[in-house]
Amino acid sequence: MAKKMRAIVVEAPGDPSVLKLREIDVPEPASGQVRIKVAYCALNPLDTHSRAARVKWGAPTMPYTPGYEYAGLVDAVADDVDEELIGKRVVAVGQWGGNAEYAVAESARLISVPDAFDWKIAAVFATCAPTSWHLVHSAGRVKKGDVVVIHSAAGAVGALTTQIAKDAGAIVHGLVGSASRAEYAKQFGADMLIDRVTDNWADVVLRLTNDRGANVIFDGVAGPDASLNYRAVAPLGNVIYLGQMAGPPPDVNIGQLIGKSFSVTGFVQYFHQAATGRAEEKELFANLASGKWRIPVERIEPLEKAAELHTAFEGRQLMGRTLIEVGGELLG
Repeated sequence: MAKKMRAIVVEAPGDPSVLKLREIDVPEPASGQVRIKVAYCALNPLDTHSRAARVKWGAPTMPYTPGYEYAGLVDAVADDVDEELIGKRVVAVGQWGGNAEYAVAESARLISVPDAFDWKIAAVFATCAPTSWHLVHSAGRVKKGDVVVIHSAAGAVGALTTQIAKDAGAIVHGLVGSASRAEYAKQFGADMLIDRVTDNWADVVLRLTNDRGANVIFDGVAGPDASLNYRAVAPLGNVIYLGQMAGPPPDVNIGQLIGKSFSVTGFVQYFHQAATGRAEEKELFANLASGKWRIPVERIEPLEKAAELHTAFEGRQLMGRTLIEVGGELLG
């Protein structure tokens, strides 16, 4: 009789109510795969998008178990995979299945967890950390004295990007959605936090920069108000989109783009990691391990609360990073 495990299952796309906790068979690794006993699974924006069928690239085939980014121990391998992986601490990204006690993943795509990281950092560093570093240093090419605007400054990527940009010598203005989020985000060192709901944030940025604007704007929100980016960016500046949680941005006015000579670019961390050969990891891991840079983990809930977390995330009620605890610290 097959061994059973607890897992979140989505039978068909929909709102968070489609996330159901089930007992299903423990998976066996196929050729090239390992099985991972999950410690923690990060709540990634793509978990919510895939659940609601809002993404096509890399979208899972339903029914499926969410969990785009998770950490745990390898406990079994396929016949064609090195047995020395058993017992190793690893992260899987982009292979789904982390909202379960066990998940299978391709061995070639596993990321090793640095010895200095606890399980909580292990579950969040693989996407958040390189994204923030490459936004500042590869995509944004931020230098001392640059004015940087960071959307969602109270989120995990916003918080870490703020810290890295400040270390690069930038003047950082963070955008937040409420006074409480501004109060929370203060700890990460932004020079100014602007409430995008109560203020016309582009006017504030222009006032703070004597009408010149920001050299770089990092935006993972987009949506119908994204045209404010093009007003707030400086001549020769760059607006970088890393997501569109509020929906697609309006089309760029090409005449405005030419007249101000600014750039609008997209961002996916993996292209930048490939370009550097991940050379940045030494600096990243050292600063995360020492606490100089911090990925804030603010909420941890069990599998049973998955739907509640999706609802909170989509309602922009979460700050920092959120984890779903599966095996947790019991994995050692």
